[in-house]
Amino acid sequence: MKKFIKSNQMIVINLAFLLGGIFVGWFGYDYYWEYKFISLERSVESEADTNQDSEIWGGTSILRLIEPFHCDASSNLSDSHSCKNLTDNDYTGWKDAGNSCLDETFTFYFDQTYFIEFIVVSNFEKASEFEDVDKIKGFTITYPNTETETRHFLELDNFEQWFDINKLVTDMNFEIFSNYDSPGTDICGLQEIRFYGKEAVQTTNGNS
Repeated sequence: MKKFIKSNQMIVINLAFLLGGIFVGWFGYDYYWEYKFISLERSVESEADTNQDSEIWGGTSILRLIEPFHCDASSNLSDSHSCKNLTDNDYTGWKDAGNSCLDETFTFYFDQTYFIEFIVVSNFEKASEFEDVDKIKGFTITYPNTETETRHFLELDNFEQWFDINKLVTDMNFEIFSNYDSPGTDICGLQEIRFYGKEAVQTTNGNS
């Protein structure tokens, strides 16, 4: 037997590697599909939870643009650059009274409770306006009816920037805590904030 093994040493080694490879491959294949199954199961559970939240608070409401009926700002450069200009689909936007953005606040009030899924925030799109104002960097949003807050950061650019909210709100307070400190100006500016969500119609098992 020893002579046989010695004379066929390479064959025995190759056979051992082959059997080992088959075993490892089988184990890895089984582990891969077990991982895929667990991942799929978790994905389905997560989607079910999301859909359940949407059904509970959104009912059959359609996602749409939600317009606040009123807003207050800590300062406005003028009536033509007040916080109400943030939601009027125009280029005028909001500008502060020369405080370089820091500690500036604005609060938006809605006519009823809405489930806000996300907001879209835009710096001034026009290059001349974009360069002429200081830009917001970091801001927090507080939700008085839930006593919670979220923190967000704007990129230094003039494209639309989306932020997930997914909260029930009747009003939202924005507070700026950092800026990009653009040279040559003390006036802070922002072109637009848009709110997208649904009416907060609570449902139970399909009944409103």
